[in-house]
Amino acid sequence: MKDTAVCPYFDLDEDACDVGCGYISSHDASMIIKFCSCQFDTCQKYRELTDRLVEQEPALPVVKQPSPARPAAHCNNIPVLGLFSYGVTAACYAADKLPLLSINLHLLAIIIMLGAVGQISAGLNALKSNPLRAIAFTGFGLFWLSILALDILPRAGYGSVPGPIPMMGYFAMWGMFSLIICQGLEQLVRISRVVFALMTAFLLTLALAHATQNTSLLHSAGLIGLASSLPGLYLGLRHIGEEAIHLFQPNVASDKIRS
Repeated sequence: MKDTAVCPYFDLDEDACDVGCGYISSHDASMIIKFCSCQFDTCQKYRELTDRLVEQEPALPVVKQPSPARPAAHCNNIPVLGLFSYGVTAACYAADKLPLLSINLHLLAIIIMLGAVGQISAGLNALKSNPLRAIAFTGFGLFWLSILALDILPRAGYGSVPGPIPMMGYFAMWGMFSLIICQGLEQLVRISRVVFALMTAFLLTLALAHATQNTSLLHSAGLIGLASSLPGLYLGLRHIGEEAIHLFQPNVASDKIRS
């Protein structure tokens, strides 16, 4: 069975050919059945329009193309939130260990608390999809909350500061925890492995600094902590930049369609 062809001038322009435009009379219906739907090449009106518009293509209906939809948020936003929260807290806590930078303890406590909440939220959101990631982010979120109670708040006047030996054991324990998390190579992306490896060095150096009461080791730990925060800060800032670009993409796409 041959495919039926429709006249290219059908229902396009009343001035050129009014068949199919507006009200369809019985005469129009017979013309549509006889000529427009299958034998338009024998129609006298079609021949006149073809001769008159031989150098022009028949106008086609304009189809509005929808603007490209923004992709839905992917689960990769979860590690971005966790690493960025860790980067902020680690950078501020490590900077507090350096002599050149001075941060108000109350402001530092607020930043660490917010960063800890962000890491715990990322860990809880990843609980079903990636248990190792959930343990890592939730564990270190609780670690930063414990730092508030053991180090930041006592120095601000709320409670007593623990001795060097308990703090050495505390940091060494969390350093080993970070080392164990870092061994989950098949479930962690490369940037996460770098972060946890540097975090292990940061915590173990802090443990040695408290054990020996060596200021140079304490400053070295601060530098390692700053280095461990850079991947998370970079990943978070890049994600924020991509989100900002997505806000302007629909307008750019619609301008291209109109042009």
